[in-house]
Amino acid sequence: MRPLLAFLAPLLLALPTAARSPAKTDFSAIDARMQSLVARYRLDGASLWVSHNGQPVLIRYYGGYSEATRIPIASASKWVSALVLARLVERGTLRWDSTVGEWWPTAPADKRAITLAQLFSHTSGLPGDESGCIANALTTLQACAGQILAGPMIAAPGSTFAYGGLSMQVAGAMAERATGLGWDTLFARELTTPLALTATEFGLNSSAPGIVTLPNPRIAGGVRSTLSDYRKLMAMWQADGIIREGPNAGQRYLAVSTIRAMQRDHAAGTAKVDVPNVPQSIGNWGYGFGYWLLPTTRAGAPVVESSPGAFGFQGWVDGAAGIAGVFMVQDTNARMAPEAAAVQADLARLLDPPRFTQSAGAAMNPPPPPRQAVRGRPLSQAK
Repeated sequence: MRPLLAFLAPLLLALPTAARSPAKTDFSAIDARMQSLVARYRLDGASLWVSHNGQPVLIRYYGGYSEATRIPIASASKWVSALVLARLVERGTLRWDSTVGEWWPTAPADKRAITLAQLFSHTSGLPGDESGCIANALTTLQACAGQILAGPMIAAPGSTFAYGGLSMQVAGAMAERATGLGWDTLFARELTTPLALTATEFGLNSSAPGIVTLPNPRIAGGVRSTLSDYRKLMAMWQADGIIREGPNAGQRYLAVSTIRAMQRDHAAGTAKVDVPNVPQSIGNWGYGFGYWLLPTTRAGAPVVESSPGAFGFQGWVDGAAGIAGVFMVQDTNARMAPEAAAVQADLARLLDPPRFTQSAGAAMNPPPPPRQAVRGRPLSQAK
């Protein structure tokens, strides 16, 4: 973090950058809220992108952030990695019901029935934590998956929701086995190339420029990205699978049927044994493949799809309201989740006033998460 004077200088001397905001919409309250959180939490900066009904209406950079700023996005990586797997499912290389046993015939018997869908919805029965090899840059993804599969189960596959990165590490290794390609190669082929992402990779803790490749990428939490890149993912999702920017604009990236499969609540009917505090404090949440389904009470808007990371970064799509966005900060999600929710509520008031109600504001702007929750842990610990 920079000294207080250093980060306040650009905040005081420069207006935030804007792009294509409709004249009829006054975003000054959004600017004030974002400038305030940068100052109050002494952040290096922040960025915000918003699309309404498929059209970008707001791009802002605050403090020291610019279009080139790239930061670790932690668990917002889950949605990113899920897209790679979805493309492999569409190719027929994998199925959502592909099992560990198909690709690891020597895996322990209690792991062989775990499916790809369960691995990417935290319902595999593997422990919901971030321990062991997933943060070890000196091993390989295949070796790490082998260690995880040799470890304990906490429940039968499909019976329990336990949030963590172990199961997704196994899913990434399954993709490698199914294709014969390394994860970084798959990531480029299935995601960064078709969507024209230029600064998104798995160099989470690296400060090196360019694209960093690792033998053991952290599938559930290792991505670095920029506002310019991550907004392309949210724009594609908002457009129901159609690419909105870059040389492939207008082409279909994912079939609608694939997106619908990813949007189902795959945690429904499971015992919730390990849940981060933020969704736990909201209640009535669900989980798709790689992201949360969070409730609202606005008419016609039952959920907001969101994938917040441990450092506060998150992308979200509110399909019924026609709003998609990226909230880019680097701090802790325990502090930033209420801030992001408040920004989302303000945007809904501005852009979707007919359906926004006072009760909706409460749903989208929950109280700060408790310091400690029964059988849960702060989302700030979830990478």
